[in-house]
Amino acid sequence: MSKLEALIDNAQAYAEMHAKRCSELVSNDGLAAALKYCQEQGIEPPQCSLTADSRNAKMLRDKATRMLCETKWWKRRLGNKAGRDFEHRQIIEGRVTNIISDESLEYYLSKKRR
Repeated sequence: MSKLEALIDNAQAYAEMHAKRCSELVSNDGLAAALKYCQEQGIEPPQCSLTADSRNAKMLRDKATRMLCETKWWKRRLGNKAGRDFEHRQIIEGRVTNIISDESLEYYLSKKRR
């Protein structure tokens, strides 16, 4: 297992915890608290208006609530963030000679769908 793969797996291991925490926040404090929690974790939250009063705005709030409470959504976002953070560290350390580090390229090619 490569270092990048280990970092991504480690980050994704917390997906269920974050989903449960957001579910609790939505139930107790509302959607705004869950969106704030998401931002605090360094994850871009689902886009929705908390104040608009239309059918579409309600639909987007419902969708955002579902997304924040899903383990799969968190797992995907945490994995992406771990990959970006790893690549950023590689750039800072001067290990990127092309567009992407060798380790990241190897990882993404191994995960490529056929």
